[in-house]
Amino acid sequence: MAVVIALGIAVAVVAFVVAPFFLLTGEPSKGTSKNPETPEDLAELLAEKETLYAAIQELDFDLKSGKLSPEDHGALRQRHETQAATVLKRIDELQGMTRAAEKSCGSRREKRKG
Repeated sequence: MAVVIALGIAVAVVAFVVAPFFLLTGEPSKGTSKNPETPEDLAELLAEKETLYAAIQELDFDLKSGKLSPEDHGALRQRHETQAATVLKRIDELQGMTRAAEKSCGSRREKRKG
């Protein structure tokens, strides 16, 4: 009996130690991005915006079809709208930074020409 318990504990310890190696996806977390103004980040935000818009449309459809109560619909829609507003604000910030960088490069080119 003691052997079975010891074996069980050993398996649990090995599983605990080895699990992080199998659970990592290889993607860095969003907070560790070195350059947040990359086109990939903008593309991810645009995709997230489309996903949120689709989710809101689906919520409206579910309300009309009777799958959601008006209270649940209101709460879920409010949450998705808040997330969409945050994403839209971040998209505007990134696009503004990109435009500012392009303007400064353009003014440098004009100075070189003149």
